[in-house]
Amino acid sequence: MSRGPSVWPAAALSAGFGFLSMGFQLVGSRLLAPYFGSSILVWAVLISTFLAAFACGSFTGGVLSRHWPNLRVRVAAAVFGAGLAGLAFTAFAGKALLGVLIGIFEALIPGLAVACLTLFFVPVVALSAVNPLLIEVLSHGTGRAGFVSGSLFAISTAGNIAGVLGTAFLLIPNVGTAALLAGWTIVAGALYALLATYLQAVRPQP
Repeated sequence: MSRGPSVWPAAALSAGFGFLSMGFQLVGSRLLAPYFGSSILVWAVLISTFLAAFACGSFTGGVLSRHWPNLRVRVAAAVFGAGLAGLAFTAFAGKALLGVLIGIFEALIPGLAVACLTLFFVPVVALSAVNPLLIEVLSHGTGRAGFVSGSLFAISTAGNIAGVLGTAFLLIPNVGTAALLAGWTIVAGALYALLATYLQAVRPQP
């Protein structure tokens, strides 16, 4: 039975993307607050948007993983490039969009739903698509998919926790929302570049 690629680079990537995905939710709440407030209704729509994106991202990653190791570079680049473009849009055009939506929608929920879907859904789908692909890479031909998936999701969840606590207690009190969103885009771009490098390095040679 093949031992497969080393788990450590994949574990680091999974933790990093986990940090970004949950920390992004808190940063997103700060972006929304001046326009929609921070009531429980706002949090309900925001959390539901993220959960829906997590589900779609897991499915998308599963589809990508089915084509490993023959996954075409342009297909993966389209998925993760869309996520990065979505992060950039949120960072640099999010406030302008929210200002427009406030003028269009009189009721809270419709405007909030459109805002959350437009600003957060695509980036979070792309962030969530990474784990299933990493699981397939690590378990391909080894017969250890259960162990790999359990381990990687545990590591990703640890990244989620670090993202929530680090963002809430360290980043938000000390860094402005605009700078945080720009930083999220830069860090995500770096992680996607590392992901591409890792996938290329572990791809079986024909």
